[in-house]
Amino acid sequence: MTAPARFRRRTQAPRTDSILWRAQLATAMATKNPSALEKALEGLPLVGDVDGRRLLPTAQVNDPTFGASAGVPFALEIDVDDVREAPADVGQKVDQVFFPNAPRLLFNVCFSCGAPKGVLREGTYGDPTSPWFNVFFGYYQIDVIASEWGRPFGYQDTSSGAVNTDDVLRIGKADWNYFSNWMYGVPERAIAPHNTLDGARIEVGPRERIGQKQWDVLNISQARMVSAYVSGKPTDPKLEERGPYSFLWRMAFGCPKSRPEHPELSSFFPVDMTATLFMTFREVKSDPYTGKDVFQTFLFGGTVNEWWQATFGQLGDNRRLLGLQLDAVKRVIVDAYPDLGF
Repeated sequence: MTAPARFRRRTQAPRTDSILWRAQLATAMATKNPSALEKALEGLPLVGDVDGRRLLPTAQVNDPTFGASAGVPFALEIDVDDVREAPADVGQKVDQVFFPNAPRLLFNVCFSCGAPKGVLREGTYGDPTSPWFNVFFGYYQIDVIASEWGRPFGYQDTSSGAVNTDDVLRIGKADWNYFSNWMYGVPERAIAPHNTLDGARIEVGPRERIGQKQWDVLNISQARMVSAYVSGKPTDPKLEERGPYSFLWRMAFGCPKSRPEHPELSSFFPVDMTATLFMTFREVKSDPYTGKDVFQTFLFGGTVNEWWQATFGQLGDNRRLLGLQLDAVKRVIVDAYPDLGF
């Protein structure tokens, strides 16, 4: 598939990875200063928008048991098609692995995860003993050109409201394995065995009212994903670099946290994940970026790690952590996106 006009036109000069830039980015992330973060991201063609806005509200959890979450108040934007481009050609890679027979799509995500700790920003995302291990939550906007797809992403058509579960599983796999962990630096040889959709279960429940609108509800379980755990053992594979992006991802998700007290754990071992998503779509006539009619699909939701629950968790931990995440994304919908939904 050869994509014609781009979804987004970017004219920024490429960002140079340097010690000074890394210090600026680390300071911006540590101080949670949006303007400093925006300046640090200048030149990185990956800042998008959701519902037309660039500065975004992040879903937040702050709980005595699970601690606090952290998020970046911008959308990560990636064109998924067969064109090699920043960030790190990951959109082309996802197109080849998960959407080889589909037209192009535009992916935007605003995510949160367990808050990194300390000045070194040690991450709970990469810590297998944490309930936040391999867990993120937040929201997507996925755009497709109506004349190319003939339907919204995630739906069979525009009239019946039937959900296309294959789309949802594929974008979930793409997000964990590539948009998150491959960009973080996980080697592809550790990812590839877990790109299959086999074994994952997805159920579509009754629509749920959030604010004044109805949303489709999707429950996913047993979705096997690669993890970003780095054991530190000399014989285990190491993280790789994706230009300046891997450092950015490690600042956002938190730096690796090895657990030598658990020598049975190897780098990048896979885990099964559970998720609950709220989904809706709309049609936009004459989209300002493309000049064409576009379907926009919105997904808000949370995730938990089934492996962590079985290994380190207490009964009910995952259920409560997922509930906190879903409450957080519902607040974002009601406060910031009340017009979305059916």
